[in-house]
Amino acid sequence: MFFQGHGLDILARIPLWKDGLDYRHGTGHRIGSYLNVHKEPGYYEDGNFGIRLENVLIVKEADTKFNFGDKGYLSFEHIAWAPYQRKLIDLNLLMPEEISWLNAYHSTCREILAPYLDESEMAWLKKATEPISA
Repeated sequence: MFFQGHGLDILARIPLWKDGLDYRHGTGHRIGSYLNVHKEPGYYEDGNFGIRLENVLIVKEADTKFNFGDKGYLSFEHIAWAPYQRKLIDLNLLMPEEISWLNAYHSTCREILAPYLDESEMAWLKKATEPISA
């Protein structure tokens, strides 16, 4: 299934729509100093709270077992790495595959960041990226 920007926007909103929620901005967000982007990506409940998670990704050709329709498939690759703040995650809301994804992401964070950290920073990173169990 091929999606253009508006199709991806719809997919990003589905979890909110299931509960009768939405947000007042698009999901496209760009990096750069001259892009004149003024929107705040995330979900914000007026006068109550906000949730904003950002990852920097690039789109690349996916390495798939098959290539139905000979059209090629795309995937995402992280290019910035930072652990998610675990105390802000309600594990009761996550499915097992989401917990597995988070654990794999945190494992990769440790592998990539470790060579650049001193001993105290590494101790923090190990604690911040400990595997989560449901």
